[in-house]
Amino acid sequence: MSTDSIADEITQGTQVRQVEYVLCDGTVFFRAEDGQDIEGRSTGRPIVLEGYRAADFAALIKVLYPTIDDMIEGAWKLTKEDWVGVLNLSKRWGMKKIRNLAIAKLSDTTLSPMEKVVLAREYEVAKWLREGLNEIVSEYPIRPPAELKSQLGADTACTLMWIQNQALPAHLGTGFILSLGLLGCTSCQRAMFSNDRNCASCTQTISVNDRHALYFAPGASITGIVRTQHTLVRGPAPTDFVINLLDLMCRGCSNCAFTSGNYICPSCALSTGYQHFRLITSNSTIDIGISSQKILEEFGDEIARYESWDQ
Repeated sequence: MSTDSIADEITQGTQVRQVEYVLCDGTVFFRAEDGQDIEGRSTGRPIVLEGYRAADFAALIKVLYPTIDDMIEGAWKLTKEDWVGVLNLSKRWGMKKIRNLAIAKLSDTTLSPMEKVVLAREYEVAKWLREGLNEIVSEYPIRPPAELKSQLGADTACTLMWIQNQALPAHLGTGFILSLGLLGCTSCQRAMFSNDRNCASCTQTISVNDRHALYFAPGASITGIVRTQHTLVRGPAPTDFVINLLDLMCRGCSNCAFTSGNYICPSCALSTGYQHFRLITSNSTIDIGISSQKILEEFGDEIARYESWDQ
C-alpha cells in the first residue's frame, strides 16, 4: 500500500480524508494488504467508524497534523476533554506513542482524585489508579459513601473507606501521625506551638516537627466535630478533631508530656484549654505507608493489569 494513498473515515456522519501513513504508523487498525478491496482503499469506500465521536477524531487529527502555530509555540491547543478523546482513540487503536502523549498532557492538567480513578479504569492507566486511590483515602474526612458508590462502585467505595479506617483508626494507634506542630488553637485553628518545648515530665526536648516524640496514651481517643458547611459547597464537610493534651505521652519517658491549664495562642492571643486543642489535619496526618500498602493489597492485581498495557 503506497504512502501517498488516502484513507477516508466517516464518524458521526463526518467524512475525513487523511494521509494513510500517519494513521497506520504504530497501529494495525488501518493496515490492509495490497490488492484487497476493502474500506479505506478509495474515496468511494471510506472506513466507517461506528460508535466513535467525531470530536474525539478531530482532536486526534489535531495531534497528528499540528498547525504552524502549534509547531511554533511547541504546544497543541487542545482542551482536557480533547486529550481524553485522543486517549480514547489511541487506546482503542493501539497507538501507544499517542496514548503516552495524551496521558502526559492530561497528567499536567488538574485531575481530581475521582477523575483519576474513573479515567484510569476506562483507559487502563496504572499511574492514575495508584495516585487517585491514595489521594482519596488521604482526604480528610473521606468523601460521602453515596458519592464514592455512584462514581466508583459499591465494592471500591467500601474498600476505600475500610482502608482509611485502617490508616486512621478511631482507637489511635500506630497509623496516626502526630507532632507538636499539629496541635492547633481552638479559636483560629493555627499552630499553638511554633518552637520546640520540653516534656513536662522528663524535660526532654520535643521538636516541633518530630512525628515520633509524642504518642497517645492507651485507650485515648479524639472527638470529631463536623464544621457547619454552606449547602452549595460540594464535597466532604471539614471536621475538627479535639485533643486532650493529657492524653499525649512523651516517647522518651512514657509519661504525660503536658500539664493541665490554659495555653495562649501566638497567632490570635486567645487561650485554649488543655482539653480543647484542635488537630491541624492534612494529608500528612494519615500514615501514607499503611494506606499505600493496603491499596496495593486490595487493588494490586488491577494495577498490574493496567501496567501490562505498556509492556
